[in-house]
Amino acid sequence: MGKKGGAEVNSKKAAGQARKAAAAAAKEEAARAKQEALEAAEWEKGAKKNDKKAAEAAKKAEQARKKAERDALLAEEERNTPGRSGPKNAKTAVKKSKGLDLSQLDDDGGKSLPALNASGIDNALDALSLTSRADTKIDRHPERRYKAAYAAFEERRLAEMEADGSGAGLRLNQKKERIKKEFERSEENPFNKPSVRYDASKEELAQRQEEERKKIEARLASP
Repeated sequence: MGKKGGAEVNSKKAAGQARKAAAAAAKEEAARAKQEALEAAEWEKGAKKNDKKAAEAAKKAEQARKKAERDALLAEEERNTPGRSGPKNAKTAVKKSKGLDLSQLDDDGGKSLPALNASGIDNALDALSLTSRADTKIDRHPERRYKAAYAAFEERRLAEMEADGSGAGLRLNQKKERIKKEFERSEENPFNKPSVRYDASKEELAQRQEEERKKIEARLASP
């Protein structure tokens, strides 16, 4: 009888200890889950802050690029258009016009240019280059500019992918592979711009410049 009573006491004691251990484990698990939730919230807060900074940086970089293009366009138009009263009028004229008709402008040789449908900043800059006193730019050493051009392109695109979410789910090396393919087709790639051999003669350079001018004229000529 005594043995049975002692066994019952030991069983109750063991059950109580088990309950205490389970309660302690549950309490510890709850504390760990709470800490993980706090850390996750802090991480998400920091990630959102970084995304916002990246988006702002990408936006500012794009605004600066567009402003530089507009300024170059206005300055070139003002320099090559006789009788313009000033940059303010030039800016107004560009805003009111859907395209840039250079048919009334003369180049250095005095010959009349064809009518060019140069809507958009890039096309307008190309069109104005046909009336500029400077020769069409031909690169003799695109390989020297490739590394720096790619580094700038990669940095900008990484920021843009973070900002617009196009890089979501991709590892860094996967993002870089995608950017590399984009750069191979990009106009920012020095090898995709007009170039000649580094040892090209003046005649070859002049011929290449003329070819490039004709390509621009053909692309921008009014239908």
